[in-house]
Amino acid sequence: MSTILPVLMHERRYNTAQQEGIVRRPPLQAGRFDTARRARRVRRALGALVLILTLTLAGCATSIGYLWKQGGYLLRDSLGAQSVQALLKDPSTSSEERSFLLTVLRIKRYAVDEIGLADNANYTKYKKIDRNYLVEVVQAADALSLTAYQWSYPFLGKLPYRGYYVPADAKAEAERLKKEGYDVIVRKVDAFSTLGLLKDPVYSFMERYSLFDLASTIIHEQTHATVFLKGQDQFNEELATFIGDTGALEYLSSTYGPNSTEYRQAVGEQADSRLFLRFVKRLTQALSRVYASPLSRVEKLAKKREVIAEYQGIYRKDYLPHYKTAAYRASADLPLNNAYLMLFNLYTDQIPLLVRFERERCDGSLRVFVEQVKRLSKSPGNMIDKIKREMGMGT
Repeated sequence: MSTILPVLMHERRYNTAQQEGIVRRPPLQAGRFDTARRARRVRRALGALVLILTLTLAGCATSIGYLWKQGGYLLRDSLGAQSVQALLKDPSTSSEERSFLLTVLRIKRYAVDEIGLADNANYTKYKKIDRNYLVEVVQAADALSLTAYQWSYPFLGKLPYRGYYVPADAKAEAERLKKEGYDVIVRKVDAFSTLGLLKDPVYSFMERYSLFDLASTIIHEQTHATVFLKGQDQFNEELATFIGDTGALEYLSSTYGPNSTEYRQAVGEQADSRLFLRFVKRLTQALSRVYASPLSRVEKLAKKREVIAEYQGIYRKDYLPHYKTAAYRASADLPLNNAYLMLFNLYTDQIPLLVRFERERCDGSLRVFVEQVKRLSKSPGNMIDKIKREMGMGT
C-alpha cells in the first residue's frame, strides 16, 4: 500500500493460488512491555489518530466513515505490535520466530544499503494476527472495457482499489458495484505502506513465506516509502513490483549464492510469473477486440463470456502443465473478468520499459536505477514519459 490507510495495497506479487486457511497464533504474552513503554505507544497512536482525523475531515461524508473505521483497525495493529529488538532479546522467543525476525532485519538492511531505499522505522515492529492475510481489497472495472473503477481519497486523489479489514465490509462494497454492472474482484493482500508516517510492522503470517516472497514484499513496500507520486498509481505499483522482485532476486543471490536452492526456487517462481502474464496478455487482447467491435452491448457481453470460457480451456491445456512451482500449478480455476485483468495491467504493464531503463541507462545497477528514479520524480510530469525521454524514445 502507499497511505496512512489501506487504500493502496500490495498483493504478494501475482499469487494466483493464495491459501485461504487461517493461521492460529497464541495470544500475546503478558509482561512484554512495561507501563512507561505502553504509555509512549499510546501517545504515538493518539498522534496517528489526529493525523487520521485530519485526513477524514478533508474528505466527503462517505470517505469520513470509511477512513474513520479503517483508521481504527490500523491503530489497533499499531498498539499491538511488538518491538523486533525486544523480541530478539527476550529468551522466551522461539528459535523459529527469532530466525524469521533476523531475516526481516537483514532484508531491510539490504534494501537500504544496497538498493538505496528509505531508511526508516518500517519492519522494526512485529504483529501477531490469527489469519494469513492483512486486509481484503475490492477492485472493479467496466464490464465492456478495461477501464478501472476509481475511488476518491483526501489528498491522494483517485485510486483503483479500496481495502477493508472486515471481510463483510469488502463483500458489501463488491455487491454494490456488481449491482451497478461492474466486473469485481475481492482479493486478500498481505502488506501495505504508510509512506513512513507510521512504523509498518511485519506480520506473523509472513513467517510462512518463501524467502523470495518475504524479500519482495519488504522491498516492494519500502519502495512505496521511498518514491510515491500522487496521481500516478500505476507507475507507483509497477515501480515497486520491479524493484521488489529484482531486489529480492539480488538479495538471494548475494546472501545464499546463485546456485543455492533459495535462489533457484525464486528464479522458477519468476519464470512461472512471466508465463502467466503471457496468458493474461493474450486474453486481454482477445477481449479488447470484442469491446472495440461494432456489436451491440448484449452481443458483446455474450461474446465476452464465450471468449473467457475458451481461454479457461486454453489455460488448462497450454499453460498449467508447464508451471514449475506448486502455487501456479494449483491455479486451474481463475476468476477471469475485466477487474482481474486490470490488476495485472496495474502491476506489470510498463515493467519491460523499467527493465530496459535499468540495463541501458543505469548500467544494470538497481541502486543507480533507484537514484535516477528519485531524480526524475523531483520534476513535474508523467514518470513513464520522462523515462522514455531519457532513453530517446517518443512519448
